Amino acid sequence: MKRLVLINPYSTGSHALWEEGMRVHLPQAAESQGDALEVLVWSLPGRHWKWRMHASALTLVERMMSDWEGDWIPDAFLVTDMMDVGQFRAALPSRMRQVPIVLYFHENQLTFPDHLEREAKTWDRHYAFLNLTSALLADAVWFNSEYHRRAFLGAIPDFLKCLPSPRPVGATERIATRSEVVSIGIREDVFSVVAERADVYGEGAPVVVWNHRWEYDKGPDAFLEVLEEAKRRGSRFRIAVMGEPFEAVPDSFERMKSVFADDVVHWGRVETRSDYVTRLCAGDIALVTARHDFFGISVLECAAAGLDIVAPNALVYPEHFGAAQLHDREGLCDAFIEALSGGRRGEWKKSAVRYAWPEVADRAWNSLLRVWKSNA
Repeated sequence: MKRLVLINPYSTGSHALWEEGMRVHLPQAAESQGDALEVLVWSLPGRHWKWRMHASALTLVERMMSDWEGDWIPDAFLVTDMMDVGQFRAALPSRMRQVPIVLYFHENQLTFPDHLEREAKTWDRHYAFLNLTSALLADAVWFNSEYHRRAFLGAIPDFLKCLPSPRPVGATERIATRSEVVSIGIREDVFSVVAERADVYGEGAPVVVWNHRWEYDKGPDAFLEVLEEAKRRGSRFRIAVMGEPFEAVPDSFERMKSVFADDVVHWGRVETRSDYVTRLCAGDIALVTARHDFFGISVLECAAAGLDIVAPNALVYPEHFGAAQLHDREGLCDAFIEALSGGRRGEWKKSAVRYAWPEVADRAWNSLLRVWKSNA
């Protein structure tokens, strides 16, 4: 039996879903191919992301070794972009320092967008450089989408020009040769639950869903603009705002709650997964206005739940749905108004099926086999 140690310094949101999916489904994928795999997980709560990047390696190695039973050596480590790979390898006991390390990029600090609602500050390149050095020092680099992989690799040359010499040589090529795409999976519950709108939200107009983080990069300002324009043009709809708010909530949410006070059927984080899935599946339309999405698990969950997707032909979405099904940002309001008439609910589910965890885990297992082969 092979053993994979998964280290997750930021276990919340999509990071936590990925952790759970890998732990449960990767051994099943190995078994389906006649192999045996055990996945052991060490993680930290998802907060203080900058401190996680600085200190999680030392803390998690200490905890891992205090829990360790026996003198066996893992066959691979799988860590995320919140990890300083150089620090992690150095912190390992000497007998484990040759074990392959796979670095998984949920996001990266080279191309994460600026926060438009905060005062402009000089870009702190330190965290971007940590991501870059980690990618250079890892034995394999996995990205959650091809869009993300291209964005990261494409940003490296200009990023390095901003740094004093000496700089890493051939960084883009070195990372590209050992990088590939291993997506996140979607849990089975969102495919299988059937929920009637009237039972969950009552009788009334179609329900448009927001199920993203309450943060600027998900485009709440543009979401509000589309809703206001559609209302001015006589459209009727209701709003279910889910997702997770953080300490600094964009102003557009307060305005949305005020302007559409009579149309809100849900407001705020849903505390349980089962309630979230039921409310999601009872919606009608996912209006997507994000300015940043490396993968978009919330959008794919909407597709899996059978909602109609109104999304821009940008970011990662063409990779998931095909450009022909998407829209220019200027045309999102027209597309949203058309979607309110119904007719396309459920058509997007087939695009999400290939992201079901069993299929994703099969691909991840094959990628892991390639890591071991290249490091043999």
